[in-house]
Amino acid sequence: MPMHYLGLAGNVRRYSAFTDDYLKPLIPLHRFITIAALFTGAAQLIFLYNLVRTRLRGPKASDNPWEATTLEWSTTSPPPFDNFGGRPPTVYHGPNEYGTKSAAGDYVMQASPAPVGAA
Repeated sequence: MPMHYLGLAGNVRRYSAFTDDYLKPLIPLHRFITIAALFTGAAQLIFLYNLVRTRLRGPKASDNPWEATTLEWSTTSPPPFDNFGGRPPTVYHGPNEYGTKSAAGDYVMQASPAPVGAA
């Protein structure tokens, strides 16, 4: 938004110096934009640190970390070449079987032949 204000104030884009007198009052706004850009860049360093640390030392995710019920979560992680290991899955339930009792918890997978019981 501050850059939008600079444009409305008549600041040209590709001047290396403020030669016109009407642009000199805009210098503090340019300084603010520069500091904000540096803080934004520093925040990206935190993200990169977290990315590298998690990749190298983080725990491995399980096959279904979100406890989702759809077919893509019924295979191993990483999935085999043809996604289901040569065995196309048989669908027994709908994709939103939550709040039901099963051996896995309070949800039933689509490919599970277990009967659906009320919670």
